[in-house]
This record gives sequence, C-alpha cells and structure tokens, in this order.
Amino acid sequence: MKKLYIKIIIVNVLFFTIMIKSQTVIVRGENNGTLPDNFLSSGQYYYKDVNNYLDSFTGTWEYVTGNEKFQIILTKVVKYHTILSKINLNFYEDGISVKYKKIINGIISFESPVVNEPSLTRSNGTKLEGYMTDYGRVTVDKKLPLDHILKLGVLRQGGDYFHPSCTIERLPLNLSEPPKIKFSLSLRQSIGGEYKNPAYNGLPTFSIPNNIIMTKVP
Repeated sequence: MKKLYIKIIIVNVLFFTIMIKSQTVIVRGENNGTLPDNFLSSGQYYYKDVNNYLDSFTGTWEYVTGNEKFQIILTKVVKYHTILSKINLNFYEDGISVKYKKIINGIISFESPVVNEPSLTRSNGTKLEGYMTDYGRVTVDKKLPLDHILKLGVLRQGGDYFHPSCTIERLPLNLSEPPKIKFSLSLRQSIGGEYKNPAYNGLPTFSIPNNIIMTKVP
C-alpha cells in the first residue's frame, strides 16, 4: 500500500511538472483564436514554426563584389525562451539567428560572434523580419534639448552596437541556379542620403552591405 501511495505521488509530481513546462502553440500570421491580453507575458505561449518555413532560410548565403565577399550564416533556433522583463515579455519562439563574415582576397577580415538567440522571425512563407547587429558601427546616447522638435529625448551617437531593422526575402527558385535571397536593411536615411545621426556625417552609412542579392553556398 505504501509503495502504491509513493507511485501515485511520483506520477502526480511528473504530471504537474509537464503541465508547467508545456506551452500553448500559436503560429505567427495565422488565426490563433482569441488569446488573453497577457499571452505574451505569461510564459505559456509558443510561436512554433509548425510548417517548417524557417528551414528554407537556413545555411550560408553570400554576396561577392570584386575581391570582397560578405557571408551570412542563418541557423534555426527552436523554442527559444524570450524574457524581457522591462517590457513585460515572456514567451517561447522559433526563429533564426545570424552570424556574418567579411572576406577580402580570400582572408577573413571580420567574423561576428556566435549568438544562439533568434533576431529574425517568419513574416510569411517567403520572408523573415527582425534586426541585424553591426559590430563595426557603434553608438552612444546623446541627450537632446527639451524643446527638440521630435521629442525623442536621446539620440544614438557613437559605444553601443547598431541594430538596424532587417528583412530577408526568398526569391523565386530558378532550377538552373542556386537559391537566392534579397537582404535589406532599414537605415532611416535623410533626404541627402546620410544617416540622420551627426556621428555618421561623412562616414559610410553602414558597414554591412545593403539591398543586395545573396546566393546560397552549397
């Protein structure tokens, strides 16, 4: 009788543990029914790549111009636990992490660190949206006058890494060529074409190539 009682306790504990760790699966861009207002802060929901759309983006992609080569390595991250307490976010998601390399004359001039967390997520079956980290361009906060027309409070200007918005779109397949993607960044340019922040005046707008077509490396 005592052994049976112990087994019942163990089963109940295991069941309770499974219930705590399980999440409700939802899919980005699809009808997930009525969700509670706090679903993104409850830790009980999981944006799952149920259709495996992310798989077609994974691998190494490159852009070549002259003697320079720019490569991005896209890796699928499964069930990453996103916790951002400052903005009350607590959920799970499948996404894509990004690493990149710059190669000049066959020699790696820069290789970004490995970050095992997603910065890109599926927008639809053919597009990823999120952000990139440019490790070659840094910024710091500069306070703006209180009467600044935009009322922004601070302006990024030269110590923290730069994180522009990024879109990666799969292009239609051509059976005679390797798969291709369009890689685009949102740089918030001014009319004159330069980045609005004074710290960038006279400097290249960005150190990562932008609006380029990249080919998948076998």
